[in-house]
Amino acid sequence: MNQILCPTDFSPAAGHAVAYAAALSEQINARLVLLHAYESPVVFSSAPLTSIRDAKQQIKLAAQKKLDKLVQQLEKIHPRLATETKLLAGLGSERILDAARDIHADMIVMGATGTSKLSRLLIGSTTAAVIRDADCPVLCIPKEAKFNGINRIAFATDLQEDNLASAMTVTPFAAKFGAELSFIYIDDKHLLHSDEAIEEMTRRIRRRVKYPKLSGFIAKNPSITKGLETFLKKQPADLLVMFTHPRRLGETLFNQSVTRMMSHQAKIPLLAIRRMDQPVPSGERKR
Repeated sequence: MNQILCPTDFSPAAGHAVAYAAALSEQINARLVLLHAYESPVVFSSAPLTSIRDAKQQIKLAAQKKLDKLVQQLEKIHPRLATETKLLAGLGSERILDAARDIHADMIVMGATGTSKLSRLLIGSTTAAVIRDADCPVLCIPKEAKFNGINRIAFATDLQEDNLASAMTVTPFAAKFGAELSFIYIDDKHLLHSDEAIEEMTRRIRRRVKYPKLSGFIAKNPSITKGLETFLKKQPADLLVMFTHPRRLGETLFNQSVTRMMSHQAKIPLLAIRRMDQPVPSGERKR
């Protein structure tokens, strides 16, 4: 993992994500690319073109000044951190996706919510759009999350083949920390009744996912969301991984649970992985 993109709008939520991304990037020796997307002013008058150009330039200069100040603050805290800044004009989600593709980002780290009252209960619209269309995993940081290393990663699974295949995207990341990768299956229909069935589930995971530090858990709960919450209280993790379908986001395990898992009291970052994400062997990705 070489490139981590972290968008910021300089809000408190984005600030938490930047702090987390900086600490994470420093520990794994990844370059942190800070991005700010600004929107040009909308003019409804007959102002001269020179005035409009001046206004746009002032907005751009002010944003770059904020980015430079942010880099200076981060470098004082993280002296080994390699940083880069990008300043792009346009809508936030579109520019984030463009920048991620441009730098071949291995991961996008961003705040889970926006700043409105509604966003305290729902994942932010920009974050949701990025999760839906990004070519790489997206790490959503709740406002109370702090990076203290990663010792345990919980992977919410429905045991489908594409879900387990996508777990291979996580294993190189887990290996950087020597973290345990714990699979959690919420049995909301009480389908698994015997120890043999549970053992078979574990064998199936081990056949599909090649990683030495694996564990599997089953929680019986009619609500997937509550089942995950109960599991994480009993078996604390530093990161929750959930699987998404880009074209069917409304039908996935992710969408059923994200409202509560990413609400304002959540403290565990959530890593969203799309179905087509595939692991890239070291050295094969073109830079």
